[in-house]
Amino acid sequence: MSVAISKAGPYYASGSISFSSLRTNFKQSDSGSISASELRRNTTTSDTDPIVPDATENSSVSTNSDLALSQFRNTIKFYYITQTDTNTNFNIGAQSWNSNLTKNIRKWMYIDGTCGSDSVSSSASTFAATAHNLTIEVSGAIYGAGGAGGTSSTISGTNGGTALSITNSSGSNLVVNVLSTANIYGGGGGGERGAKGADGLGGTCSEFKTVDKCGDCPPCPTGWTASGACWSDGDCDRKMVWGGWNEHWWAVSAWTHYQVCTRTFSSAAGVGGEGGDGKLGRGHNNPTGDLTGTQGSPGGANNDCGSTNGNPGEDGGNGGDWGSAGGNTTNSGNGGIGGPAISGSDYTITGIILSSTIKGTH
Repeated sequence: MSVAISKAGPYYASGSISFSSLRTNFKQSDSGSISASELRRNTTTSDTDPIVPDATENSSVSTNSDLALSQFRNTIKFYYITQTDTNTNFNIGAQSWNSNLTKNIRKWMYIDGTCGSDSVSSSASTFAATAHNLTIEVSGAIYGAGGAGGTSSTISGTNGGTALSITNSSGSNLVVNVLSTANIYGGGGGGERGAKGADGLGGTCSEFKTVDKCGDCPPCPTGWTASGACWSDGDCDRKMVWGGWNEHWWAVSAWTHYQVCTRTFSSAAGVGGEGGDGKLGRGHNNPTGDLTGTQGSPGGANNDCGSTNGNPGEDGGNGGDWGSAGGNTTNSGNGGIGGPAISGSDYTITGIILSSTIKGTH
C-alpha cells in the first residue's frame, strides 16, 4: 500500500507570526483585513469552509477571546491523504487522519492509483465512519468485483460488486469529486446458466420370432403375442400302428406346427444436453477476460426405432460488462444485476460524470 499524508502547514514552527501571514495562510487572501475574531478556532461542524478550522493540530488555538498569536505554532489549514498504488478493499476511514475526520477541517482523500475487489461481498473502496468536510477526489480507478456465473447448483448469476461504498453516519459535506481520468466502475453481473436441452421423442420397436411344436399349435412365450394363424408343415413324428378294419400295420404321422409371435417395446429418447454455465462478469477479478457464456453440451443420440436425438443444451448467459447485468437465459433464474459504482448515503457527487468515468448506479 502506498499512501502519503500531507498538510497545508504546519505553519510557524519558528519565527515571528504576523496578522498578514495569518490572513494569507488561513483566509487564503493576500489583501484585505482580518480580525482577531476571525482567527478563533471554529468548531462548528456545519461550517463548510472555516477560516481557522478545528483540527487536532490546531487544538491550542482558542475558541474564545483569549486568543494569542503564539497559539498558531504548528497549525494547519487543510489535511490531505493520497493513494497511488494498487490496493484491494481500500478503507478510507481507516487511514491516518489524526482524529480529524469528525472535525471541520477540510480534508481530501486523493485516489490516484487503483482500488479493486476480488469478491462481490466487499467494495473496492469503503468509507464507513463519520466525517465533516471530506472530499474523495478520484483521478484513478476503483473497480468492483465481477459476479460469478450461474452453474448447475446455482442457476442465477451473482450480482456485481460495488466500486465505492459510503456510509457517512451523522457526518456532513462529504463530496465525491470525479476527474476526467477517473474509472469508478461497478462489477458486471454474472450470466445465468443455460437451460437443459429438451429430450428427444421416444420410439416403439417391434420384434418377431417363430416358435414351433410337434403335434399342435405352440403357445407364444410370456410377453409375446401371436400375430397370425398357426400352420403346419412336414412330419415331425411317424410311427407304425397295428389295427384297422383289416388288422394290419399302418403308418401314422404327426405334423410340425408353427406360430409367429411378436412383441413391442419402447425405445428411449435421446437425452437433452446440459446447459452451459454463465460467465463471470467484468470486474477487478476479470478485467479483460472473455464475457461469452459457456456453450451448452450436445444432445444425446437417438436409440433407433423412431426415437429422436436430444436437443442441445442452451448456452450460458454472457457476463455483464462494467456495471451492467449478466445475460439471462430461458432457465428458471436470472443474470446478476450490475454492481453500483457508488452506493451508500450522505454524499454528493461532483465533477466529470460521464459513461467513461462512472459505470453503474450512483
